[in-house]
This record gives sequence, C-alpha cells and structure tokens, in this order.
Amino acid sequence: MNKVIVFVWVILIVAFFNGKAYSQKLVFLFGHVIYGIPVDNYFKSNYNYGAGVEGGVGIGTGRTFLTGTIGYSSFITPSSNHYGNTSYVPIKGGLRHYLLVGKILFINVDAGAGLIKNSIVNYTSFSGDLGLGVKLGPTEIIVQYNGFTRSGFENSGYSSWIELKAGMRLGL
Repeated sequence: MNKVIVFVWVILIVAFFNGKAYSQKLVFLFGHVIYGIPVDNYFKSNYNYGAGVEGGVGIGTGRTFLTGTIGYSSFITPSSNHYGNTSYVPIKGGLRHYLLVGKILFINVDAGAGLIKNSIVNYTSFSGDLGLGVKLGPTEIIVQYNGFTRSGFENSGYSSWIELKAGMRLGL
C-alpha cells in the first residue's frame, strides 16, 4: 500500500510541474466529496448511505484524458447490521471524455482495485464505475454508478451504489 501512495504522489507532483511547463495545459488535478446511495438489494438492506472523498489526476490532449484516482468512503450501517460500517478505498485508472466543445459535459469510466474492510472481512476486490459529469469553471459535479465485487459476506456478488460527487479541478 505504501508503494501505491508514493506512486500517486509522484504522479501528482509530475502533473503539477508538467502543467506549469506548457502553455497548453495537458494535465489537471481534481478532488471531490462523495455521497453514495446503495442500490443493489443486498448492499441496500445492510447500509444506509456512504460518504467519502477522492482525488486524482488526468493527463491527455483534446477531449480524451487518462485518469488515476484514489479515495476513501465509509458505508454507514443501521445498528442491526453485524458487519459494522464498511470502509472502501478505491485505486483506479480510467478515461474521461468530453462530449461537447468547451469541455463542459463529460463521461468517465474507471476500473481498478477496491480495498474493503469491516468488522468481519478485509480484502481487495475488483472495483469499477461509470459516470456523467459537468464542469462549470473549476467546479465539477458528477453522477455515477459505482461498485465492487463482494466476497466473504453471507451473499457474494456485486455491491453497487449511485454516487453524487462535487468538487474542484485545477488545470486546463
């Protein structure tokens, strides 16, 4: 895990200085706060909502960018759930593509690993998301479908939720 954190910091530092070096900015940094609403039956019956943060970098030209993201979310459970709150730490790579001239509306897709932990399980699984966002100046608002493969629970499958993300981006 420490190697991943060092790698992310190196990417962010390179992205920062790379963005300053060119008159046409090819790199952007972003950070969001997240609110998640569980949607699959199993996850929905065991958790009320999720909240968290994420940060990342985008590198590219034109309308398509490669992205890297790391975050943290906690899914809050009612008192009757014996799992307790579940923490979710995604480390993902993906693409962001702007749909309109002016880079206002975009779609993004990410895939990677999610570190899942609660009072019963502690494992890493596949994690992916698909979203639609709008950029208004330095502000971004994104609605996306997110989830991870579930194992070690009473019911294996795919835990999923709808996220509302809002935050800032620097660059471009």
